[in-house]
Amino acid sequence: MQEFEYLGAAIRAARLRRGWSQDRLAGEVIAASPGVDALEQATVSKWERGDHLPRVEFRPGLRQLLGGQVARLLDVVEGLLPSQARGEVRALAETAGSEAVELARLVEASTIAAGTLEMLDESVDRLARDYPHSRPEVLIPRVTRRLRYVTQLLETRVTLRQRRHLVVDGGWLALLLAVLQFDGGDQSAAEASRDAAFQLGREGGHEELMAWTHELSAWFALVEGAYPRVVDYARAGRNLAPGTSAGVQLAVQEAKAWARLGDRRRAEEAMRTGGAALARLPTPAHPDHHFVFDRSKLSFYTATVYVWLGVLDQAEEHALHVIDQCTIGDGIGRWPTRLTVAHIDLGLIAARRGEYAEAAERGLLALGSGRVVSSTLEWVSELDGALSSCQGEVREAREFHERYVTARRTGGATRPGE
Repeated sequence: MQEFEYLGAAIRAARLRRGWSQDRLAGEVIAASPGVDALEQATVSKWERGDHLPRVEFRPGLRQLLGGQVARLLDVVEGLLPSQARGEVRALAETAGSEAVELARLVEASTIAAGTLEMLDESVDRLARDYPHSRPEVLIPRVTRRLRYVTQLLETRVTLRQRRHLVVDGGWLALLLAVLQFDGGDQSAAEASRDAAFQLGREGGHEELMAWTHELSAWFALVEGAYPRVVDYARAGRNLAPGTSAGVQLAVQEAKAWARLGDRRRAEEAMRTGGAALARLPTPAHPDHHFVFDRSKLSFYTATVYVWLGVLDQAEEHALHVIDQCTIGDGIGRWPTRLTVAHIDLGLIAARRGEYAEAAERGLLALGSGRVVSSTLEWVSELDGALSSCQGEVREAREFHERYVTARRTGGATRPGE
């Protein structure tokens, strides 16, 4: 039936005008059709080829969403238009096929040079891998420049596939920027960048990117001491992308929250959840990538969880393991931030055992690393508090306190997730 072909061409043309994929149109029709809960992309494809006429229950949604020629052609196939009007509608519909072809050509047209997206991917990946070794004031301008470049590309003619690619790359850059801004002590800017990353992840349909934004929210809440909120953020993010690095990281953040609340059972349960998810992930090619959870991170987090729970022997075992992992060749630190936090953990362990000189020395090692800034200072302050009663008798404790006060005055940043 010729009307089927005309209608299919009109549906395709109307869809392309809106920049929708066939999947997107299927979702919109479902949302606009009460009582309809399923419509496959393959069915939309059959409509557009003229192989099938949309079933009755889908037609109101199509009329509402696409209107114009689609609505009038639906009237034709249903026999609702008077015969004298049908010829006019068919004449109009005959142009839909050629219009759809032209729109399809434009959708696939692009001004982006070959290899641009691959180079952009490499750049985004490199910035995330530079994070463990670079300070915020160094990395923020580089990330900002790359974000500006993505914005410029989005303003050119790109295909739908390229647009999604750029949106997702922009989301990862906004996420990294949020981390760096929080590191630099600018929480309001960090929250704005995190929200932008979430919106870009949603537009690009990238669930792991959205899950990482929940991880940042959990981290921010942990630093603020809002531990029940940490659990909520962690579980919401894990529901989005459970079998990913983000899912592992979110399980660890939940474990930290339970540790702060003194609930060992739930903390260990969350760590087991993260460990099980991690075991199913492939070994990363670049474990220094900030948004990749490598296996060595698990001991790093476990040490802190057990310090906060007061399980000192297990905490010490894991913290010493972290120091071994972080030190390569001639005492060079491979993971400077992890090494710093491990010294803080060992300092807290020593302080709780009454070994105050050892605790202060660990604190001095942490402060001397150049990696204790902003939110990490909140945990350094715990060590300073634990040593406050002995500063009159222990020289190292007095020296540590003076260095800590200076660091607090000058401010700084920490590294969430490292």
